[in-house]
Amino acid sequence: MARSLLYQPGSPLQVPPGCGLCDRVEVPVSLRKNGRIYRFVLRDKVVVEDIVLVMMKAAAFAISQGESYAGTPPPRQLKDFLIKQDTVI
Repeated sequence: MARSLLYQPGSPLQVPPGCGLCDRVEVPVSLRKNGRIYRFVLRDKVVVEDIVLVMMKAAAFAISQGESYAGTPPPRQLKDFLIKQDTVI
């Protein structure tokens, strides 16, 4: 599971107050279809790196299964919305 540097053990990075990451609720969901288990994480808030991590995981899954990647990039409207939000680096 990919996690940001913020969540690594012993990280010197701190979550600034009001950034929205510390109070984000995540619920893991697993679905079985055609003999495969698909795992998803439902979140109540979206942050900038979410779309990149999801695409990266999907591409890695396709490579590991020897299949072509059938994903499509997120629409420009979603990218613009996420980029214009306050981002803490």
